[in-house]
Amino acid sequence: MRSEDDLVLTMRAAAGQAGLPADLASGVAGRRRARRTRKRLGAAVAAAAVVAVAGGTTAVTTAQEREVAPAVISPATEVWPEAVMKVPADRLPMTALSAREVLTYRNKRFEVYDAATGGTRVLGQVPADPVRVAVGARHLAWAGQDRALWIMPREGGEARRVGRATADVYELAVTDGFLAWSGERSGVHRLPLAGGTPELMPGAENLRLASWPWAHEWDAAGNVTRIVNLEAGASTGVAVPPGAERWQCGTEWCTGLLDDRLIVQRVDGSARRTLPPMLMGYGVWWLLDDRHALFRVYEPDVHKAGVPLAAVYDLATGELAGVGERTPGVEGGDVGRIQDFPLLFWDAGARFYQHCADRACEIRTRGGGEEYTVLDPGAIRG
Repeated sequence: MRSEDDLVLTMRAAAGQAGLPADLASGVAGRRRARRTRKRLGAAVAAAAVVAVAGGTTAVTTAQEREVAPAVISPATEVWPEAVMKVPADRLPMTALSAREVLTYRNKRFEVYDAATGGTRVLGQVPADPVRVAVGARHLAWAGQDRALWIMPREGGEARRVGRATADVYELAVTDGFLAWSGERSGVHRLPLAGGTPELMPGAENLRLASWPWAHEWDAAGNVTRIVNLEAGASTGVAVPPGAERWQCGTEWCTGLLDDRLIVQRVDGSARRTLPPMLMGYGVWWLLDDRHALFRVYEPDVHKAGVPLAAVYDLATGELAGVGERTPGVEGGDVGRIQDFPLLFWDAGARFYQHCADRACEIRTRGGGEEYTVLDPGAIRG
């Protein structure tokens, strides 16, 4: 069985085409080592009843077989057309800046692609390869491989080095006044945009940055137990069900595993429901934003056509839509995602095939290469 690190490799070919550092092109792995380290996802969690991994590895159920046949899942392009855009495949989509604009990266520069007009606006050159990127109201920010912290005006301009983090940056945010980040260990740090010395934010020593201004506190089992607003200082306890695993939350909704099944509920424990057994967790961190999650789709018939690579589920409304399409005869394939940005992308023209060599097999793609279909969950109405 391939590890979560192998999920990162699934996006490296596309990353190379756009000149994007492999560490930034974390694909579907989401929070990657930061999540794995802080949640202590060792052998015990890896052997949980539902494990979904990419690149052609079979999704495994260890506690019970899934006997319920999947229902037909309509494509996201039909369910949420208002949230779908097309972006040329010679760049990597990172996150949506508006209903029609996408922040992209290629050839060591940030660009904005206008999906309505097809125009491209160059924001500026990136002097240090980014390993973490953040988007604020007025600035773009990134951490380099040497832990250097940089900013650039959101409307474009020259990059400026602000300072240096004391440890590797795993989560990053930029406000109008400072940068905020978390590293491998708990604690949220900040540094003024004008420069200076990094400092631990008051009361944030046991927290990890989620998306500004929100931070999380975790228990030893890897569940989110408290949500903190770092601007207001407000704190909300999370009603984690006994026995839950991989419990993850936005500001209102949570999802995780309970008795080997995916469940959804509000932060306070109300409105709980169990999701259909055809849905499985996608990687380690499948929550995309406050109310949307990315799941694997269990379909035992590997030759069946029209099976999506994954499905996006609206935790508030229960609406479900497929993204991408599995190639009949091949069990595997991935949906692109950069870091923790909610935006998803896939090449609808590509087809998957299995390549085996040296007693090892992997899923590769052929064809496509013209454009990405992009889904912005933040633009979903309802």
